[in-house]
Amino acid sequence: MKRATAPPIEETGFELTAEQRYHGARMVASAANDAEDCALLLAVLGLEPADGIAAPPPRSTRPAG
Repeated sequence: MKRATAPPIEETGFELTAEQRYHGARMVASAANDAEDCALLLAVLGLEPADGIAAPPPRSTRPAG
């Protein structure tokens, strides 16, 4: 499912990558007390449940080190 990415945060101009959004949503879901808590935390962070459902984006091929 393709969706538009969130606009950059005005204060910093920083935009999360698809991989960061995926892992962020998964981390929030793992730490939330229940579905309502999860939804609230995701909303506060500007994430959506769909960010953590799709297959993880391919990892970058940067050399280790």
